Amino acid sequence: MIDVRTKNISFLKISKMLRDKNVKNNKFMLQLNNPNLQGVDPHRTDLTDKQKIEIYRECVENYWYFIREVCLVPVSGANIHYEANLGNITMSYVKLKNKNFMLILPRQHGKTMGEAVFDVWALCFATKNTNCTYMNKAKGDAIKNVKLWNDIKMLLPRWLLDNFILDKKEDIDNVEYKEISKLNNTMKVVSGGSDPDSADKAGRGLTTALLVFDEFAFLKYNDIIYQAAVHAWNKAAEMAKKNGVPYGISIITTPNTNEEGTPGGYCHDIMENSAKWELMCFDMSDDELNKYIELNSTNNFLFIQYTYLELGRDDAWLRDQIRQCQGDTLKVEREILLKWPQSTEGRVFNVDQLNKVYEFVKEPTVKINVNGYIINFFETPDLRLNYIMSCDVAGGLDGDNSVILFIHPEDFRVVGEFLNKKIDTDNFKMLIYDLMTIYFRNAILVCEKNSYGLNILDWLMKKPEVEPRMYREDKEKVGEKTLSNGFTVKKKSKVIMYGVDTNTTTRAQMIDMLLEIVETEYDKLISGNIYKDLQGLEKKRNNKIEHSSRTHDDALMAYLIFRWAVYYGKCLRDRFGINPIPSRMNVRTSSSAGDMHRIERLIEKSLMLDNLPSGYSETVAALQEDAAKKKYGKEDNRYSESADKIASFFRMTKDL
Repeated sequence: MIDVRTKNISFLKISKMLRDKNVKNNKFMLQLNNPNLQGVDPHRTDLTDKQKIEIYRECVENYWYFIREVCLVPVSGANIHYEANLGNITMSYVKLKNKNFMLILPRQHGKTMGEAVFDVWALCFATKNTNCTYMNKAKGDAIKNVKLWNDIKMLLPRWLLDNFILDKKEDIDNVEYKEISKLNNTMKVVSGGSDPDSADKAGRGLTTALLVFDEFAFLKYNDIIYQAAVHAWNKAAEMAKKNGVPYGISIITTPNTNEEGTPGGYCHDIMENSAKWELMCFDMSDDELNKYIELNSTNNFLFIQYTYLELGRDDAWLRDQIRQCQGDTLKVEREILLKWPQSTEGRVFNVDQLNKVYEFVKEPTVKINVNGYIINFFETPDLRLNYIMSCDVAGGLDGDNSVILFIHPEDFRVVGEFLNKKIDTDNFKMLIYDLMTIYFRNAILVCEKNSYGLNILDWLMKKPEVEPRMYREDKEKVGEKTLSNGFTVKKKSKVIMYGVDTNTTTRAQMIDMLLEIVETEYDKLISGNIYKDLQGLEKKRNNKIEHSSRTHDDALMAYLIFRWAVYYGKCLRDRFGINPIPSRMNVRTSSSAGDMHRIERLIEKSLMLDNLPSGYSETVAALQEDAAKKKYGKEDNRYSESADKIASFFRMTKDL
């Protein structure tokens, strides 16, 4: 059953928040298996023996009941019920799925507390014969984490501790090692090591099912420790999985300097290679979540990060945090804005230029799941519009991202993006095909013509439903022919060349354009991934501008490929009516009866929700008008049903 009468209001708020964000699975944190326990305070001193047994059983079977009703946590001057937020609830959900993850949250949102609470439940109720190991950037910090774990454990109801958990004679309780003898479970601290050899030794000794790295980006020799530890962890995890008890690797951290050969750089690599947690993951089955991780990561990790706004804070909270940091800009950027600092030495753009770009960076507001891949949009997408889909192709082999940017034809702003390091060319071309034939049948494709891109272009140009909307240029080709009399003549012919060739000349032209764009059109570079690419650009010794060894330029190049095509090419202007000067005249919309029917069919195949969120009225009104005039006729009331379906589609894909 769902306990909507719980006195822990924070859990009701999270349920509502998820519901408002269109998550269907929005009540799991209110689970209650035994209806007899509704309204029963586990900390009462007059509980019957039957009630005590029922509460204990509920704790064993139901983690959400434990943290919602039973668990208390220490704060300054008091012990309070555990307070749920989107960050710690997501972390708990992922840990219950036994998934490895990295978690980054703004300060004061209980990253370490959430981990400690879960581990109290795991070692006191959910498993036996299990080791849990804590490692932090300094041994003293890890000891503090274990103390927090023990403090939370000792705040459990006294009757619960005495009857089911503690054994005063057999339990071991010191600052670095805890043992719950009744369950043969242990909690210990491990030091990271002072040199590479001791770090490797420390990692090899971590044969533990529950492995926790706190402030991993600051842990010295974290690369050596992790590589050694993961093999030892695998053995323990296999046994835990076989016995149906919790296991997993938790990496909880604050961003650190992202430079090669540093702890922050290695941590950032793990983050970049992980599948990004999306709210729609709450609605995935176990098989769907496994597929999502497989398609979107190279290391089987989930990366969880929420901004202060996503966690329900406002700008007043941000200003207060900045004051508490005493104007320490670096601390604010790392601990609150969750930026990864980089050295500015040799960088192309200075701090002022980057700050102007960052001011216009947006978080995605709409997400569409296509074939297991997430397409992020920074504004409500219009399925009828002639967006430019600009692609940079990597191939899924060398660590670079394959990218699709959706660019608005009116002012060339970025409205959506897809990035993936793992996707191969076969899946990438199918993704492009589905986007252009199912979702955006008026979009124009501009694709890079490199070794990987040629394969995609050759395949797509044979698709009559896509080929007319592909960028191409007519090139003059000079050939020679030898006549029967022995003379050689030259003959000119025209050939069609699909895609944009990123050679030395065109790349230099793109970089020249970029310098101007950053100065005058910085408000168009809305993507956080483009911002990171700009941060990483540096001038080499030969004066060539490229990304650093620690960064990428894939999202940036996808944008510049389009800008080069619209400025230097003829196709976008002559064939599609998109001129180099941004203008409303560049916009074309498809609003035929056939397209209206296509959108309806797409929506009918999708999982729909009721009610229309604010901000969609203009889009829906336009579609209503199309339906009324072009499909049903002005006086036919059936248009309203069609518009409702369209509204549901947009609501389905939006994370408010």
